[in-house]
Order: sequence, then C-alpha cells, then structure tokens
Amino acid sequence: MHTTAAPDSVAALNGLDLSRAEILASYRFRVAEDPETFAEALEVRRAVYRDDFGYDVPVPDEYDRRSWLFVAESAADGEIVGTMRITPRRFGPLEAEEYFCLPAALAGHEVMEISRFAIRRNHRETHAAVPSVSLGLFRLCYEFVLAMGATCEIICSKPERVWMYEAMGFRSTGVTARYTKLNGAEHEILCHDFRLASYTLTNDFFRGLFSEVKFDEVVLPEGEPPIGLVDRFGEPLRVAAVAAGAAVA
Repeated sequence: MHTTAAPDSVAALNGLDLSRAEILASYRFRVAEDPETFAEALEVRRAVYRDDFGYDVPVPDEYDRRSWLFVAESAADGEIVGTMRITPRRFGPLEAEEYFCLPAALAGHEVMEISRFAIRRNHRETHAAVPSVSLGLFRLCYEFVLAMGATCEIICSKPERVWMYEAMGFRSTGVTARYTKLNGAEHEILCHDFRLASYTLTNDFFRGLFSEVKFDEVVLPEGEPPIGLVDRFGEPLRVAAVAAGAAVA
C-alpha cells in the first residue's frame, strides 16, 4: 500500500503564509501535565474514536499508562478540542508492534510513536488541506520529541492520509498491516527523523511550520513532564475522590 499526494493538496499547503499570526491564533497547544487535563484529553479521544467513527477501542488503553498526551485548547474558552498521543519505546513495546514487526532501524529505545490523534468535529476546519488544530499539534510534537531526545518518530497511516505525512517528511517503510482495533483498516508504518527536518524537508510549508517560524501558541513544558497520568485500572485519576480522602493506589 502506498498512496501519493494529490498535487493540488501539496500546492495548496505551499501557498499558505505561515507568517500570518492567525494561522494558529484560535488555539493553544501544550502537554497534559496533570490528571485533570489528561482526563479531558481522553474524553476528546473517546468522543471522536467511539462516538464519531464507531471504533470499539478502550479509552484509555494500556499504552496511555506510559505515554504523554498533547492537547489543543480553544483560545476563546479553554475547552480542549484536540489531542495526540506520544509513546516512547524506552518504556515498553509500541502499539504498532501489536500488528507490525518493526524494522531494526525503528526498534530502538529512543523511537517514539505518534498515535490516537483526535479533533472534535466542530474544530476540523481546514487551512487548505489540514486543520489548524493538526498544524499546532504537529508543531508541538516536533519540538517536544526533539527535547525528549527522540531519534526516530513513527506513525501508522491509512492510505488516504499518507500524502499529508509525506509532505511533513515522513518516509514510507513499505510495511503494512490491518489494524483490528480500527475496524480492520489497512495502515502503513511511516517514519521520520525530526532532527533532520530543517535540512531534508522539501515541502516549504512544513519546513516553515516545524523549524523556521516561532509560534507563541505552542508551549513546551519545563523539563520532562509526568507520563501516563491514569491509574492502575486504566481510568483517569479521580482527584475529587482523593481530596475527599479516598485511597487511590
């Protein structure tokens, strides 16, 4: 499986002016660093994956216990409207390894998987071919994984989205499988090394997005944030119960 970009989609991206302040201005992007924010991000994923698309997936799942979640918040009211998950391989196998045998080059401890990308329905407006929420989350992803020392990033894509990831600089591995969790849809593993993005990206828009333009809307944490802010039962920590004196192991 390999689907190339539609030329008009790529041209539309390259025609966008990243210097315009409004391209991300409606949102703020950050890492979930407390249980409440983590739980809100999971609610967005649940609404999108289960309610909008009908995927019968657990939310949260076992990988959330050793992952970071990114959030996109509405600048108007602070509502979390988008989320993305980053899972580092140094804490255990990646979700992709349930379905794929990773090539040796993608099986190191400093590899990170990008997954469980979700945007609420009323925030999927696009600039040309890509929603603003997507752009901000991927810019945060770029900055964050570099700060965390990642040497390779992987993502599993459906055929119809491969063109976008290739425009971002992801490379095809030719490794495909059907994701049972996502209704058996065929996916391909794509890989990237964000450390080289400023030199290797041929798409002007994404080179600017990742490495040339500063966005105040994208905020990195100070130091490495806590990981896996869900309890041993897989549900978000119930802070109110803890405050009331309930024991949480």
